[in-house]
Amino acid sequence: MLADADVADLTAGYAPFAEKISYTWLVKPETGMLMVQGRADSTGIPFCLGEMTVTRCMVQVMDDIQGYAMVQGSDHEHARLAALLDALLQMPDFHDDLAATLLADLQTREREKQQAAAKEISDTTVEFFTLKRGE
Repeated sequence: MLADADVADLTAGYAPFAEKISYTWLVKPETGMLMVQGRADSTGIPFCLGEMTVTRCMVQVMDDIQGYAMVQGSDHEHARLAALLDALLQMPDFHDDLAATLLADLQTREREKQQAAAKEISDTTVEFFTLKRGE
């Protein structure tokens, strides 16, 4: 969910914890390419679909917990926030607050996106039927 979220949502979710948290970089945000594979009907032989840009980073929070993120595109801030929030979600002191606020909001927004996409698809659905000729 963190990788698919908007940066503004992640910034707002991380803001209450920003001053309480110290972190060090294990891997600073770096952008690269990944080969994306697909399968015909999810069962066929894999084939190369193409390349996509991704950004990854890794942080260590409070000298104890490691957070990791890999996001689509080349947004270093998105990767940083996702990694920090990943680390915070592993810590019992912060998990419940983040789950109740940020994760609940992200789930709601994702559900709304899926419903909007389903509505858009249903608006353009064409139903085909056949008539049986009489004998």
